[in-house]
Amino acid sequence: MQLRFVKDLAIALIVIILFAIAVRLVALNRSWRMIPEKSVHTKESVSDTLLNKIKTIENSIQDRKMFVFISDRDPLRQGNIIKDKVDRDKEFEEMVKNTFRLILTASDEHGNRIAFIEFRGMLHEARVGQTVEGRKILDIQDKSIKYSLNGIVYTTELAPRPAKPADDANTQKATLGTW
Repeated sequence: MQLRFVKDLAIALIVIILFAIAVRLVALNRSWRMIPEKSVHTKESVSDTLLNKIKTIENSIQDRKMFVFISDRDPLRQGNIIKDKVDRDKEFEEMVKNTFRLILTASDEHGNRIAFIEFRGMLHEARVGQTVEGRKILDIQDKSIKYSLNGIVYTTELAPRPAKPADDANTQKATLGTW
């Protein structure tokens, strides 16, 4: 007889559980009906191809963050191997700017020698014993000066500003192109 009550209890529990599940499903169904068919963000969504392109670009950016460029040129610029006129002009100006160049030597009213030196775009007036941009002036002659830098003695001759190199005819043809 007890087996019959256990059986009835099991059936009653199953019916109660099924009823609870049915109530839960009805409640979920009602809440799902409140969600509109079209999202309010549909206009902002992107296609799969565009999303893939965006992911590719993001991966490329992450790769570039990890990469260390040892070039002083822009790595994103195409054709860094071939120097154009602008690159050659910049290179020449940088070379001239960083050249320690004797412009003129003169004497003051007391007979002391003065050297005028151009370096890094500035004109420096120097006398024997003075330091110009880390270089100590040791001797000033009529057409040259001696100076020391890091313990090494250098001689610089009087020289005009270097002439800008002329463009090669082959280079001009290559940059003009016939395409």
